Amino acid sequence: MSISIAQSRQQLSSLIALAQQQPQFITNRNKPVAVLVSADYFAGHQAAAQTEAQSFFDRLQGLREKFSPQDDTGLDAAASASRQTAWQRGNAFSDTAQN
Repeated sequence: MSISIAQSRQQLSSLIALAQQQPQFITNRNKPVAVLVSADYFAGHQAAAQTEAQSFFDRLQGLREKFSPQDDTGLDAAASASRQTAWQRGNAFSDTAQN
C-alpha cells in the first residue's frame, strides 16, 4: 500500500497496524520516500544482510590467505633492498644535463 506523508501523519496508528501485515510505502508528491515495516520483518532482513556480508568477508579472507600477496617486482628481498625506488632516482632530463 502507498500513502502520502500527510495521510501517514493523520493515520499513524492504522498505518503501523497495516505494516504488521506488509510493508507500507510512504510517498511525497507520488514518489516513494520511505517504507514502514514491522520490527520482525526488519530484524529478519537485517540478520540476513549481516549474514551475507559476513559470508562475503569470510570468502575474501580465504582468498587472501590462499593467494597471499607477493612482491610485484619478482625480485628477492636482497635485490629489492639494493634497488632504488622511483622517488629516489633523479629526473631523466636532469641526470643527462648533469653528465
